[in-house]
Amino acid sequence: MYERRLRAAGVLKKRIDPKRTFASLSKDEILAHAYFLTDDLKEFVSNPEKKRKTGSHLTVIQMCLSFAGWYTLEDLMNHNRPDAVS
Repeated sequence: MYERRLRAAGVLKKRIDPKRTFASLSKDEILAHAYFLTDDLKEFVSNPEKKRKTGSHLTVIQMCLSFAGWYTLEDLMNHNRPDAVS
């Protein structure tokens, strides 16, 4: 769902420098990093040994989308519910 929305919005994929803070990033950089992380998330989700990494990546993607103003905390909580529609 997130990947589709980022792609449809024309967001570029780009990893941010891990030495930067989220506060120092532009909205476009935050969205680009969220999009970058979707590739790893798709890889990790199919590997039970990567369950923690899957959760960590999903959390960062959701934080980025919230920081960029795309979703509220309530929206994200609802996305994480088992009955959520994607």
